[in-house]
Amino acid sequence: MSETERPALLSQLRKLLGQSAVYGLADVLPGLLGLLLAPLLTRLMTPAEYGALALLGLFSSLCKIVFRLGLDGAFLRLHYDQAGEGEQRLLVGTTVLFSAAAGTALGVLVLLGVGPLTHALFAEAATPRDWILLTASDIYLAAFSFVPQALLRIQDRVRLFSGLNLARQTLNLALKVVLLLMGFGVTGVLVSDLLATALFALALLPTLSRHLALSFSWRLLGDLLGFGLPKVPHGFMLQVQNLADRRILREFVSLSDVGIYNVGYAFGNTVKFAISAFEPAWAPFIYSQAGRPGGQGALARLVTYVLAGFTYCALGVAVLGREVVRVMTAPAFHDAAAVVPIVALAYWLHGLFLLTSIGIGIQKRAGYYPLLTLASAATNLAGNFLLIPHFGVLGAAWATVASYLVMAVLGLAVSRRLYPMPLEVGRLLRLAVVAALVFALSRLAPTGLGPALAVKAGLLLAFPALLRHS
Repeated sequence: MSETERPALLSQLRKLLGQSAVYGLADVLPGLLGLLLAPLLTRLMTPAEYGALALLGLFSSLCKIVFRLGLDGAFLRLHYDQAGEGEQRLLVGTTVLFSAAAGTALGVLVLLGVGPLTHALFAEAATPRDWILLTASDIYLAAFSFVPQALLRIQDRVRLFSGLNLARQTLNLALKVVLLLMGFGVTGVLVSDLLATALFALALLPTLSRHLALSFSWRLLGDLLGFGLPKVPHGFMLQVQNLADRRILREFVSLSDVGIYNVGYAFGNTVKFAISAFEPAWAPFIYSQAGRPGGQGALARLVTYVLAGFTYCALGVAVLGREVVRVMTAPAFHDAAAVVPIVALAYWLHGLFLLTSIGIGIQKRAGYYPLLTLASAATNLAGNFLLIPHFGVLGAAWATVASYLVMAVLGLAVSRRLYPMPLEVGRLLRLAVVAALVFALSRLAPTGLGPALAVKAGLLLAFPALLRHS
């Protein structure tokens, strides 16, 4: 890299990381605060209750994809294409009106089918049907917040965006603790989610009303659905890939084992904090850079630096997973540590997919997304059914790794055909090899908590130097 290119690259990195730190906070906060409260929550809930919440998390994630119909991503992408404030207000109105109508219709279907849905999810007749209804109500109300949140991002209203999201998550966790202490268990967790979402939607209402035209455009709806609907099967299958293992595990292990697995998965999944924080800023950034002279080369260099950051995060989680679980959870959950490094590897591969598949979004070829996730979700489901009967929760974790590997390889192949980027292959390979070496050495650390932390912290601190001199 030339001396004239380096300052420009550093400036782009600072801008991208600054946006990621702010706009990714909304996705990161729930998981981060939940992990910080793990010492308390794992003592207020049993592994079986954690298992029930894991299965409800699967239902919630799938509902969110179906209720939104891909309109959240489509709105953000198409807003930049509208000429003038009038067209932008019409886009807001079209998105909100259609979301309300579609969400109401889907909510009625959930209400009518609550019995079969409950049985399909839990395979137990005694499970309260209210859990499904509370979860669906939370998703329905959340559908009214994605448009004003996108507007705040577009307008760079950083303080309001981050302040509202922080208030929402703080209130939610406070309500959870209070209701759990009062003995409401899973129901208390779901009620706290619903109340926090309702108040959040109300707080965003002024932002929405200032940019809303109560008008509807079939043309804009066609554009929205044309961009968004192909992502629905993609998002649906992505959630199957991430969460279906809990439901399959339930066929072979106890609900308590599902809960323990879910806790380990949550700690391994902390790699996604960095990815989720980065992703909202990455999409607008690549769209703005792709058409510029030298844009492909600049994006390729950024991929190397950002993947190095993802790798360090994943390595830290994998290396320190056992000690963190021991410190942060009640003894009943300590077996969860076994799956942490495996899940961390899976989400590192997810980060690799995000960075190297950008050609699909740049060229607006969203139809490829469902094909990629179909392949990876099928790999995940097949891996779960093959591995779980023999290896239990470890089999579920390795099935997740296999599915994300398929997604990363296929995503890179498709993207390079649509938008060739001169990836720095040599540097990327060195990054992977040095990270694997550091992790292997960490497995030789002593078992005592203090000595293990000392050795592993030293290895993590040495990683940048090893990388630089490799």
